[in-house]
Amino acid sequence: MNENNKVDASLQSAVADAYRVFKRYRAPKHPLNACLACCLSEQTEKEMRTLPLAKLTARHFYEYNTAAKGPEQPADEVKYLLPRMLELLADGQDIHHSLEISLRRVESCEAGSFSDTETAVLNRFALAYFRQMLTGAGPHGDQRLLDDTISVLLMFHIAGLNIEPLLALWLQLDEPASTVQFVQDTYWEFWKDHDISNAFATDYPAFKALLKRWLLDPAVRHRFVGKLMAPDFLRRAATEQGYPSVSFNVMVDAVFDELTR
Repeated sequence: MNENNKVDASLQSAVADAYRVFKRYRAPKHPLNACLACCLSEQTEKEMRTLPLAKLTARHFYEYNTAAKGPEQPADEVKYLLPRMLELLADGQDIHHSLEISLRRVESCEAGSFSDTETAVLNRFALAYFRQMLTGAGPHGDQRLLDDTISVLLMFHIAGLNIEPLLALWLQLDEPASTVQFVQDTYWEFWKDHDISNAFATDYPAFKALLKRWLLDPAVRHRFVGKLMAPDFLRRAATEQGYPSVSFNVMVDAVFDELTR
């Protein structure tokens, strides 16, 4: 079994754990916490409460998650729907117009709504998701599961999860794909101003501060300098296409310069 298969199995296992841990929650008997006047259709709302979870599609959740809603979410409603939301995320499907806020309903539940066991399974999912994103192809043959690493880290931070194990994993991994993503994503989203530029991060200063401390940490910088000089990465870098406005090699040189300042 190759590494990618192991990662896929780990993510599938985390989704299965989510179904097991949250299975005691039942479909709401009353309308969902979403605007039914113009955001979430009555048919979609009814289906989300009456169809088996496995029958709910990304379309259902896209409407649900982008609908206007109350400032505080009913935890039992969110927990009932959460395993299917995670399953769709793991399948690389869009459940919101912006990945970063795909799990905002989790954030909006009353503080203390999630037990230690429930939080642990969410953290396990986050780590497995991030590992698959960093190490191999997504479920449909794409290099990435969804979007970029900073967006994914922010999504899990907004959900109230601990992203430090994800950063530790990124530091640990030697796979060239994870270093490619470090180059691309930090080039565009951090090094210009030494601050995370993702627009959704503006409301989460603790996230921005954590990423800044991590990226400027001498040990982290030293580790990624070594990764940029690794033969496997250099071979991979020679074939990376980059962007129309800037080649991948230019990005590598710029990030290397920042790391060695």
